[in-house]
Amino acid sequence: MEIELKLISNQNALSLFEAKVLPTLRKQNIQIEQSHAHLYNEYYDTPDEFFGKRKMGCRVRSRNQQYEQTIKTKGTAEGGLHQRPEYNVDLDSAIPDLSKFDPQIWTQDIDIKAVNDKLQGLFSTHFERTTFDISTDKYSLELVFDLGEVKKGQDSLPICEIELELVRGDPTALFDIAQQLIKHVPCRLSNVTKAARGYQLLHGRIPEITSLPLFLPLDMNDSCERAFCKTVELALNHWQHHQQIYSQSRNRKALREIYESVQLLLQGIALYLPILQCKELLDLHKQLLTLAQAWAWQEQLESIHQLRSKKGPFSRKIPRNQNLMNYLMGRREGLLNAHKPNELNMSVLSTGVQLAASRVLLDKPWRAQNSGHHDVNVKKHAKGWLSQSWQTVQQSLPKDTSMDSKQYLALDALLRHSLLKGFLLADLFMDSRGHFRAPWLDLATGVRELKCLNLLQDALSDLDTEDKADFSSWINDKVNSVVKVMEQTREVAMDADTYW
Repeated sequence: MEIELKLISNQNALSLFEAKVLPTLRKQNIQIEQSHAHLYNEYYDTPDEFFGKRKMGCRVRSRNQQYEQTIKTKGTAEGGLHQRPEYNVDLDSAIPDLSKFDPQIWTQDIDIKAVNDKLQGLFSTHFERTTFDISTDKYSLELVFDLGEVKKGQDSLPICEIELELVRGDPTALFDIAQQLIKHVPCRLSNVTKAARGYQLLHGRIPEITSLPLFLPLDMNDSCERAFCKTVELALNHWQHHQQIYSQSRNRKALREIYESVQLLLQGIALYLPILQCKELLDLHKQLLTLAQAWAWQEQLESIHQLRSKKGPFSRKIPRNQNLMNYLMGRREGLLNAHKPNELNMSVLSTGVQLAASRVLLDKPWRAQNSGHHDVNVKKHAKGWLSQSWQTVQQSLPKDTSMDSKQYLALDALLRHSLLKGFLLADLFMDSRGHFRAPWLDLATGVRELKCLNLLQDALSDLDTEDKADFSSWINDKVNSVVKVMEQTREVAMDADTYW
């Protein structure tokens, strides 16, 4: 079983490690041996992608005229920690021969000879690998720096990866070394293998932006611990998926999903912290509060996108005004230049949060401190959590008093947090959750529109345009219209029967 952490970095990673981290490790009485190799790997599959469809990888590695073939079967990737069964056998040449593997690694329905006869080379990886064998009496691991490319014909993708693979001992050693590494080497955790990037290159497409599901999938028998772990796994996988997309495409929509992931992880920890009490989760919650603040500018970026969109509530007015469109574009570029999302994705804060979250999935530190509370069925707490959230919302939305735009804007965080709690728990109550949540989701949409209009009003003060008075009047009318609809929606929402 291969157990490793995979990180994406830049071309300076190795030199930074050797200058900043390696001397510190040597002072800790850690044995370190360094080696270097040029690796060439050819990846094989059948025309109908027998391996690719099964999330498996088949490669032949060449090194100093010696050949080794490898099969990696489908494993798990949780928050950057990869665990995959791996099988290796030597070959006499660079031609793959699946019959050399132990037959027990295949399921009985697979005709290995037929698969082998159809194998063809699909893509290759070429990279320089610098390996540091790191060991103590408690553990042994490999820290490797790979610099090169994935190639398919004339097309290629860069490889700038760092892998920490466990050889012996407790997997937490991987996190200990990684924590020292990220302080000096900009990098981010990744759940994408070299083979997966090769298939991406083969098909000529960037991974798709995906939205979070309607609800976190839960089982009625899930404990609080299992429900929490599902929350962390979903948030981290969603986060890392969209970090990869942004690094390749600079697609603004990926930033929105990254911010959603941070908010989901923050709310998940806040929800379960009273049950899974431990210092590690408390520290992680504090780090997430700081990280969420570092990403808060993304809300303004989202408002700019909605204002400039040729679809939606502002499409008939704003896209027709070129001065305003140019101003909003400049403001968008200003935000991106000021906050540098690619650097933020590779920051100590961002990667440190992901490492800490991935580590709690592995360590489950609350088990030693909470006397079995983690084993309690999550549904026993869910009703109380949802009721408490509902009462807080009710108190903030007076039923018999009209509300204005400023009051709704002040409720933004409360509404989002309440809806996220529903997202985390509503799968336990399937009967009427959608009917209850629908008007609250509409209210959240209304708040987003008010934020857009608020930003637009601020923009007008900076613009020298002849129709400023007309635009200001339109904004006021639009605000009144949105608030009117929200007031009607609020009445429906407040009268709805709860689903828990």
